[in-house]
Amino acid sequence: MTLIGLVRHGQTDWNLAHIFQGASDVPLNATGVEQAHHALDSTPEFAWDGVMSSPLIRARLTAEVIATDHSLPLIGVHEGFREVDFGWAEGRPSAEAYAAYPERDFPGRESVDAVLERACAAVRDVSAQHPDGRILVVAHGTLIRYLASAVAQRDFTSLPNTSLTLLEVSPTLWRVPMIAGYSLREPFEWAHEEGALPRFDPAWDAPSGIDPATLPLAERSALEEYRPTTEKAPSHTTEESR
Repeated sequence: MTLIGLVRHGQTDWNLAHIFQGASDVPLNATGVEQAHHALDSTPEFAWDGVMSSPLIRARLTAEVIATDHSLPLIGVHEGFREVDFGWAEGRPSAEAYAAYPERDFPGRESVDAVLERACAAVRDVSAQHPDGRILVVAHGTLIRYLASAVAQRDFTSLPNTSLTLLEVSPTLWRVPMIAGYSLREPFEWAHEEGALPRFDPAWDAPSGIDPATLPLAERSALEEYRPTTEKAPSHTTEESR
């Protein structure tokens, strides 16, 4: 089993201005760099094996900051974790893009099926290269949301910059025990034949679904379940875990 920690990159100026970004290579702004420094602050200390990322600069820079701050090796980039190419919409304010194409069927955009195919292939590549690994992957909001929705079979809202979503991967079972930093009382699971692609309802494309904060939450961080037994810390809180 491989545990993949999917981290959305830090903020960019286009994020701040609500401009469609997609595959455009937009760097972090000062806030985004600061967010990267604090990306793991809300999670318990955990022995990650390394950090990889999408090839886009906002993801690579976020990964570099995390790796440096936490003394983790950078283990490369993977094209499969690149953000969705939104075609015509990129560089345009989201309000303008939605007014012209309310169904998000922008000319020249990458299809949901194509994104899921490459994203799932990337996940399987990471799992094959690190079969018992604990790997952080800095990627992008829509791509991470697609993966979470595919496993959970429901749609979610937009995921915040530098939020952490956990994906547990084995050949015939994927589990999501944490979304955007919220540890779930009952992880979502996708049992499947080896190499299969998940079902994805086109209605889940837009970030207008469930806020993970409203789901039934666990009393402690999902990361605690992945520590070696001798390292698991006792839980002294009854508050829901974020």
